[in-house]
Amino acid sequence: MNNQFEYFLKNLLLCYDIEKSSIDYGNDGEGGISIIKNVETDFWSERKALDGSQIIWKKWKSINIPFLFENDPAKDIITYENGKARINYDIVASSFYLLSGWDEFTSAEKDGLGRIKYHGSLVQKLGISALPVVNYYFDILKEALEAVGKNKLRLNLWGENKFAVLLSHDIDSCKRGWYKSAVSELRKKRFMSIPGLIFRRLFMKDEWFNFDEISQIEERFNARSSFYFLPQQGKAGEWENADYNITSNSIQGVMSGLEATGNEVGVHGSFGTHTSAERLRTDLQRINQEKVFGNRFHFLMFDPIRTVSVMAECDIKYDTSLCFAEKIGFRRATCFPFYLYDFKNNRPSEVMEIPLIVMDTTLADHKYMDMKPSDVLPAISGLIDEVEKFGGVFTLLWHNTFFSEYKYPGWKEVYLKILKHLHSRKAFLSHGRAIYKKIKLRESD
Repeated sequence: MNNQFEYFLKNLLLCYDIEKSSIDYGNDGEGGISIIKNVETDFWSERKALDGSQIIWKKWKSINIPFLFENDPAKDIITYENGKARINYDIVASSFYLLSGWDEFTSAEKDGLGRIKYHGSLVQKLGISALPVVNYYFDILKEALEAVGKNKLRLNLWGENKFAVLLSHDIDSCKRGWYKSAVSELRKKRFMSIPGLIFRRLFMKDEWFNFDEISQIEERFNARSSFYFLPQQGKAGEWENADYNITSNSIQGVMSGLEATGNEVGVHGSFGTHTSAERLRTDLQRINQEKVFGNRFHFLMFDPIRTVSVMAECDIKYDTSLCFAEKIGFRRATCFPFYLYDFKNNRPSEVMEIPLIVMDTTLADHKYMDMKPSDVLPAISGLIDEVEKFGGVFTLLWHNTFFSEYKYPGWKEVYLKILKHLHSRKAFLSHGRAIYKKIKLRESD
């Protein structure tokens, strides 16, 4: 079994209960399903990038989706004969290319921080940021298996809930809300509010030290969330890490309190830890929690070659960093958690990715999508629809700073509207550790 097919099956099995022996890739064997193979081994071994001419589009259940490594649009997607099914497009190679991040590994452009850019990526070129294409490939195989086996393959991870939501908060700053808000108020020439901000900082809690407020908002919807704390304080070169000391009694008390109320404390890997296992281990030691399951790297840093092996060395169970900073949607073309591919060691990894789909900064920042608060829910509803369709996970990042009515007026209300909307759609609203454990429990059955 080659690595690409092994990786395809490993992630398919997270979604559906199937017999691996029933699927043949690249030949007509004994299995009930055969999938055509269009990609030669040297394509992967020579680290080639996809030729833009090798893509065709076809409709699957009324949705136009791309098939990679193809140039013949005339074929039927599935054909049936003698009780067997043949999938006539190479959904294995297409899935591997998108899910593993092969495009990022071979040819993607990077920004000033060294992050993969949306513009210039295959996702941008194909216009599929709002389409979890890999889930459609899996659905093609699911339909073929159901037709041949004459039974339904169902995924019921979330009990009575239709899909899951990972609610998350990156804690970059919780001490300087008074200063940032005061500067914002000065720019708006609203001078009368500044003494109140200073008073609150001196005699009460900082405006951004709002963990109780966030928890109380989520409790109204019977929700829990992940709080990713940044272990390193101060600057890393020209880039900021935390404005707080994670080993202080106040922050340690906050983290213990969050865990005690059913939330999750995870690590927000400090700047530079995404390429250094030694530095990431130091972060994990500083966070001083009994067991850290999940990580999201500061600034969404992620190196397609080195980061996966770094997390594996540090026994990180799941990551949730993968999202384009400048564009919401499905960076790896999936709405379901998946195992990452370790390009350094050329093998599937045991580190699970719960991909980030929507980040507040992406929506609000004038350098990115520059949206008004009133436009957010309509803009993300289509993404939620896709997640619900496949019973996936909608991962939402809302920084604690975005609950400020001074620096980010209106954005706390947006979060409330999103929670109400997700709750009304019967979503499982929880943290990353709970979602990871549900998936692993089903995988082990």
